Amino acid sequence: MCKSFLVLAVLFGINNALSQNDDGNHIAVFKDSRIDHYLNIEKRNDKINGYRIQICQDANKAIVDRSRDKFLKLYPLTDTYITFENPHFTLKVGDFRSRDDAEKIKREIFGEFVISVVQNEKVNLPRID
Repeated sequence: MCKSFLVLAVLFGINNALSQNDDGNHIAVFKDSRIDHYLNIEKRNDKINGYRIQICQDANKAIVDRSRDKFLKLYPLTDTYITFENPHFTLKVGDFRSRDDAEKIKREIFGEFVISVVQNEKVNLPRID
């Protein structure tokens, strides 16, 4: 821990990074504000405007889970999202950047699922795998 902090202190040119209070129990840290930026990566906004396809909505989660499994057999690399808003579970699939991409998949799965509705919402950035 101490070595890591010293490396950060040297990298960001922090002078007098540590100081001890009179009681010897507390340490005040003076740091460059850029450190907070790198420590709070989970707060970044990794969402863009895009589209998802809603393919199932039911109060019974088992039915939604079966639809999810069925979809993943067809498209194993496509992300699925289950949300709960009382009293229904909703299954949406995909992180499509354009409506055309979502409509293409919707046509391919036509008849496989009870509903398939393209919805505009914030989606995750494309994967880099």
